[in-house]
Amino acid sequence: MQTTYTSVLARRIWIDSQYATLPYEAGWATEAVLFLQVEGTHPELEMSAEVSPDGINWIRRGSSVALRPSDSIAELPLTVFGNWLRLVVDGASTASPARVLIHVNLKG
Repeated sequence: MQTTYTSVLARRIWIDSQYATLPYEAGWATEAVLFLQVEGTHPELEMSAEVSPDGINWIRRGSSVALRPSDSIAELPLTVFGNWLRLVVDGASTASPARVLIHVNLKG
């Protein structure tokens, strides 16, 4: 039987520039789904996954996913990611901030 776990990486925080979650240790999992939710109006946001061998040095993994202003949630699935994960969100600015909620769901 597989194990599944969901964790909140950012809870209803305002971002006004590039934002990266704290490193998340996920080496036991065989797959991950990162979720980006927004509350209220927001600019187009781009979410990208990054992986790390040590939680310090980061490499972008896979393709980015856009969250259009008309949408309120997007997902980014991953299957090969090593031990450390984080999500990077681009597109917010001081003129057009966004209030975000970020989850990771792991299975393995």
